[in-house]
Amino acid sequence: MVLDVRDDGRGFDPLSPPGDTTGGGFGLTAMRQRIENLSGTLRIESEPGGGTGISARVPLRADQR
Repeated sequence: MVLDVRDDGRGFDPLSPPGDTTGGGFGLTAMRQRIENLSGTLRIESEPGGGTGISARVPLRADQR
């Protein structure tokens, strides 16, 4: 299963630490942990002033196909 989300908002520096005072938080860290617990991957592309793209991929179990 794949979910791709993009926006044209203000963006952010994806290398800034969680909880950074520039507007970061723990939401993306929690998303990554949850997706990785399902053997999936989370890809984040962003830059200040350039919007953000997030792609989450989680494999389906054999009984869900």
